[in-house]
Amino acid sequence: MIKGIIFDSDETLIRYSKTGTKCIQQAAKNLNLHVPDKDQINSMYGRSFRFIVQKFWGDRYYHRILKEYKGLMLRYKLKEIPGAKKTVLLLSKQYKLAVVSAKIRDIMIKNFKDINLDTRNFKIMLSSEDTWFHKPDPRVFSKAIKSLKLNRKEILYVGDTLFDFKAGKRAGFTFVAVTTGYFRSNDFTRAGLKKQNILKSIKYLPSWVKKHGR
Repeated sequence: MIKGIIFDSDETLIRYSKTGTKCIQQAAKNLNLHVPDKDQINSMYGRSFRFIVQKFWGDRYYHRILKEYKGLMLRYKLKEIPGAKKTVLLLSKQYKLAVVSAKIRDIMIKNFKDINLDTRNFKIMLSSEDTWFHKPDPRVFSKAIKSLKLNRKEILYVGDTLFDFKAGKRAGFTFVAVTTGYFRSNDFTRAGLKKQNILKSIKYLPSWVKKHGR
């Protein structure tokens, strides 16, 4: 029986990739570095920002790119995935909720303010800076599991990337994918996820939990 739900943030609850990709590309351009194309960047979402920097430019550029990226990203007000706020508020009445994101913490918190979603709805919110481990490593969830005080079999994890799926599966959670991000339904089915666990949007999650969460 599902008693707790852990959410990814970007493209699960918050519309991020279009703005985020543009800011990453602009940060690289500002530093006269190679600018990856949109698909190259989008396919990396779900991994930590540091991993993305290491992949494209090498770790020695991390702090320079981070500074440029944050300066750009904090200028934007992001929007919710339609139905995200309503879904969280509804589910918070019955379930313990948490967020585990690969995002940088101050940007993550700002983005929740952008969509006017009170962070007090969540027992814990973890960013890439709050853990040594990152998706798809299941240890990324250790602090969240401790905070929720639930058995792994009682936790549902919801995300939009294959890295989310792999991390949730390795952690022993039930996993639900939403296809509001880069990855499509057939990407998840090829990876082994059942079709019934793939939703077009977070707004369908309350109905899914009501049907399958017992």
